[in-house]
Amino acid sequence: MINGTDRLEFGSRFLAGGLDLEWQSILEFSVLDGRFELGTAKAQLMPNVEAFSNPPGMFDCSQVSGTFASRSGNSFSIPHLRYQGFPLTGRVIDGKVELTPFLEYPGNYYAIMYRCETADERGEVWADSAIRIARELGRRQNAEVETDNGRYRATIKEVKVIAPGPKLEIPLNDGFELALEQNYGARKLRYQLRRMGD
Repeated sequence: MINGTDRLEFGSRFLAGGLDLEWQSILEFSVLDGRFELGTAKAQLMPNVEAFSNPPGMFDCSQVSGTFASRSGNSFSIPHLRYQGFPLTGRVIDGKVELTPFLEYPGNYYAIMYRCETADERGEVWADSAIRIARELGRRQNAEVETDNGRYRATIKEVKVIAPGPKLEIPLNDGFELALEQNYGARKLRYQLRRMGD
């Protein structure tokens, strides 16, 4: 099982609003006599979505519904998860299991839309710089910014890839756990391996 928490933020390190969103990928497989037998996987967006503001209290942010157009030209309502279920193959090598999910490029991802607004006078700096910062950092964000009588509002569509990637290797030890934190995109991951009940 892989639990992920992503901070989706629009702005800079010191002037940003956004959401903290949780997701989960569950990989089930069987190994018999040291040989990989069968595997399936499923993923889901968790209902725990929380708004944040930096500095605290400046931004009012919330998740909103909308539509998302993929590169293939298909449109989906958002929030959207590309794959809720997918097959999984693998092999056992030197006490480790190498899992290979069948996910077409760019893998599994979700698309979400959220809105942040503020009446703070620093909103002008935030509105002007946030789009440039996102472009420089290579975030997959698309935003519309509006100004109305001193109120600044941004509606952001964001796409983020989730684990597992094209390949995942973990020790074949019941109870194995691994926690990772990635600064880019403020992502926290927790890998857990446990034996299924008979």
